Amino acid sequence: MARRRLHVDAVLAANTALTLDPERSHYLCRVLRQRRGDHVLLFAGDGLGYEAEIDSADPRACEVRLLAIEATEPPPRLRLHLGQAMIKGERLDFVLQKATELGVTDIWLLETERTEVRITGPRVSRRETHWQRIVESAAEQCGRLRLPTLHGHAALNTLLADPPAAQTFLLDPGAAPLDTAPAVADTLLLIGPEGGFSDAEREAARATGARSMGLGKLILRADTAPLAALSILRQAWDWNAP
Repeated sequence: MARRRLHVDAVLAANTALTLDPERSHYLCRVLRQRRGDHVLLFAGDGLGYEAEIDSADPRACEVRLLAIEATEPPPRLRLHLGQAMIKGERLDFVLQKATELGVTDIWLLETERTEVRITGPRVSRRETHWQRIVESAAEQCGRLRLPTLHGHAALNTLLADPPAAQTFLLDPGAAPLDTAPAVADTLLLIGPEGGFSDAEREAARATGARSMGLGKLILRADTAPLAALSILRQAWDWNAP
């Protein structure tokens, strides 16, 4: 059986002890039913995975002993940024989960002209905590030891004014599929909301050098399209980058 993997928000080091917080203690001891003497892999998102032995399987304050570095993940060769327009509830959770599995290094949640979801006030902090946990859980499942960076809310125009990557692709249902392989370089992929980007937004993106990218004649849902587009980019890079 594969070793259980758990992300922790802590500084990790070999030959040290650690008491897990109540949430992760409950998950490890109640949900995963781990017991004293079981071994797990702990990681903090910095590319190092530590073998750890459970000393006390307390579901409120599980105590573990870190033994040694068991796995490493090198820094990414390039940055793959997903600029995802805000979409509703569980659909956005799904995109964050699958984008993590597909190797995205940076996630920008965008407000656009046709964005239907607006989060303000104290809800922002709660939702950001929720989204961060989605990313952590996806990394636990897929084997990543480095977490994507969640950049929070940004207006599309703000991101276009200072693009974080050398090349940008704009997903556009009316555009032709890519006819040449994208360069192996820092890349920003822009995905619109349920109603798509406006004409003005598409023109603004193209004015910064963005290439339009289509996915054929079928109309994909807002939570399916980014996964298809990310898979195309990863396949073009032979799944070797980031």
